[in-house]
Amino acid sequence: MATVRGFVQKIEVGRAGLVRITLIHSDGDTGIYVIRDIDGDPERFNERLTKIGILRDAMNRAEPVLIEHTQSESGNEIQQAARISRDQLDPPPNLTIVVGLVVSVSVLARNRTAGDQEQHDTALIEVVTTNLSTTILELDLQSPERLVVSQQLEMIREAQTHGRLAQFFVGTETDTGTEYGAIRGRIHAVALDNSLSAFGDRRAQRVDGFVESLSLIRAPFSGSSGPASSFAHVRFTTAPPFTGPGNIIGLTPFTPTTLDLFVPKGSLSYELFEAGLRDNLRMQVNAILIKDNDPGDPNDASHGNAGGTSDTPYDTSTNASIAYTAMARLNRLETGEMSTVDKIEQANVGLVFAAKLLAHLASASRPVWITIARESLDHGSEGFACTDGVPSSDLQPQTLRDLRIPYPAAWRGLGCFNPGVYRFQFKLPGEFRVLVDNEELCLHDSDEAGIKFAHACLGGDHDVEIRLESWICDNEFIMDVYQIR
Repeated sequence: MATVRGFVQKIEVGRAGLVRITLIHSDGDTGIYVIRDIDGDPERFNERLTKIGILRDAMNRAEPVLIEHTQSESGNEIQQAARISRDQLDPPPNLTIVVGLVVSVSVLARNRTAGDQEQHDTALIEVVTTNLSTTILELDLQSPERLVVSQQLEMIREAQTHGRLAQFFVGTETDTGTEYGAIRGRIHAVALDNSLSAFGDRRAQRVDGFVESLSLIRAPFSGSSGPASSFAHVRFTTAPPFTGPGNIIGLTPFTPTTLDLFVPKGSLSYELFEAGLRDNLRMQVNAILIKDNDPGDPNDASHGNAGGTSDTPYDTSTNASIAYTAMARLNRLETGEMSTVDKIEQANVGLVFAAKLLAHLASASRPVWITIARESLDHGSEGFACTDGVPSSDLQPQTLRDLRIPYPAAWRGLGCFNPGVYRFQFKLPGEFRVLVDNEELCLHDSDEAGIKFAHACLGGDHDVEIRLESWICDNEFIMDVYQIR
């Protein structure tokens, strides 16, 4: 006898006491099995009814069954039926992983039958994947695990609403209907996350910069499908990245580049872009950057028509035309007419997967120091590389640093402060004074010995000077400045 596992989809009773059981196999296929003569042979009457009862309860509760069957003149005749646990089901074969942004969800109701098969209601999910292609996935809304399917659909809707990255485990079984030939596969599992790191994608780059404009302009051409009309358009001007602790920017040449970025409408990332535009804040964006394969070639297909409307120049002055051109490029991703790039200055368009919004000055609680002068602390009152009494034949002249004689010194800095109340904290030897814009601040003793405080209400650019009465070069200058209100 052959065995098969799966879920009961339908039970029908026909003439001559023939019962037909439609079973969804664990691999996604369907099969029909029969129980003959339920009103014949009284000795086996209870056995047949018990089989039907087991299969009916399994169908009502969406529980898997194990059927042993043999071939007869009526079809695959059931010899034994058993309800089993889901652990005994075979895993779906040929699963693939699709990661991307959900751009559209369509729920299809099919209120008709085809032959002896019932057509299931389905949801079609359009996804822009992390390799910048578009695919359509199918979710069976009448799967035996109805509660699971309901939760999966809610997760997919959440991913679309908030712009979260979604991961789909997709079965490659076909036979999903000829009218939707573009369907790649059927969804078996869904997972959500906000960033690429959770799913191991390495193609996104970090781009630093500022938002120039944010628009919800729909692509003005009829050929636009779901992807173009599901994204907001961001004009983003790049800035040099931070290169070290304290958000240091390296002294290397940099040319700002303006990018056309796309972010899902209504997503959390979109709200960050909105705040960045309103408050002129610096942002860090994880995006996949793309460009035309050959922007200088007039015969390149990427400069042709898109959706039946001719493309406009990239450097057009109107935001609507820019949005149109960029969206047309986004729609050409799947055709291979565009490619990803590693260098920001070569990019035209980017697809945003995550965003970070930084505070004013990229430092909410501490000032940003534009200049710092501390030569007298490090090199003595003589200054750097300058020694009195030369020319001399003595190669080891004695300086204040060498003699360890105390001398007056000063630390000076030009800082840019966010508006607020700041505390200056010091741990310095000897007496000293604190001046901000040449106005002296009051010093207060801390509860801890050796530490002093000063306070000031600051905002904008300020000159800070610490004058030390008795300093030795070997001493350590310890100062901290932070906002308290």
